[in-house]
Amino acid sequence: MGVEVEGIEVVADDEAVAAETEELDRGRRRVVTVANKDNAETIRLRVPVTETIESVIEAMYAEFRTERSADDRLTCRGDGEDVYQYGARTLAQYLDEGHCPNLRWVFVGGTGGA
Repeated sequence: MGVEVEGIEVVADDEAVAAETEELDRGRRRVVTVANKDNAETIRLRVPVTETIESVIEAMYAEFRTERSADDRLTCRGDGEDVYQYGARTLAQYLDEGHCPNLRWVFVGGTGGA
């Protein structure tokens, strides 16, 4: 069973996602998959379409147990587009505008550096 974070639910690895979510939610929630390239961990978040992208990003950081850094990267797996720039939009707006329709994101933590 998933853990809920401010309306965003973490989907367990063994839980059926796509068909179940689409059928039960009828478009009110979508699953965002985030692959963490730093530690090879992948999370799936079931997100109400009314949540902002920033809320999804916050949930991602909580699940990866890390803090946001200025040089972190979060991109769409399909086209490499930066996700952070859409933080103020709701998930519905983000999708309606045609951004990352498969909702598969890639996270790479910043290295800091000089």
